[in-house]
Amino acid sequence: MIKLKKICFKSTILILIVLVYASADAGAGQEIERYYIRYDIKSSNNRIVHSTILMVPGDTDFRAETYVILRIKGQTTAVPGNSTEQSLTRARENALKQLLEERGLKSVSTKSTVSATPAGQAATMDTVISYEGAFISPIEVVEQGYDFQTQSFTAVFLVRFSPVSFPDRWKWLRFKTRMKSFFQDVIPSL
Repeated sequence: MIKLKKICFKSTILILIVLVYASADAGAGQEIERYYIRYDIKSSNNRIVHSTILMVPGDTDFRAETYVILRIKGQTTAVPGNSTEQSLTRARENALKQLLEERGLKSVSTKSTVSATPAGQAATMDTVISYEGAFISPIEVVEQGYDFQTQSFTAVFLVRFSPVSFPDRWKWLRFKTRMKSFFQDVIPSL
């Protein structure tokens, strides 16, 4: 009788654990709502070397305070053989890049190096300009079409956007804010 109660208790615990994990996996297939986005443009000696756009899913502890619904326009050159979906994706990417350049948080980091060459010394200056923000998906397609004169695909989107720093900078920003408040508290008391 006691052995039967122990088995029932263990099986009940096991069923509860399975139910908890099953309910956690059920949310895994849902669409992610918030994304952080950063657009980096790297230049060397005042020439653009390359650019990258990075999107990562947002946390539940989201730091954006206000979102603005914006109408953005993206355009891409029509490539023969591309589907409408591929053109729409490229237009969306271009629209997000333009949005970040116009409304995102901007940061600039520069590194200059001097190296010895057979002709003397050569100086190089590498600069990375970063534009950062966050948006809530889905990005709604309002208009889309192909322009035969310019041979380009254009799309207009509605997006909920907020300029916010990228999560990898939060620790540094928290530290900077704490130091600033510490010194503001200490200096008036002196």
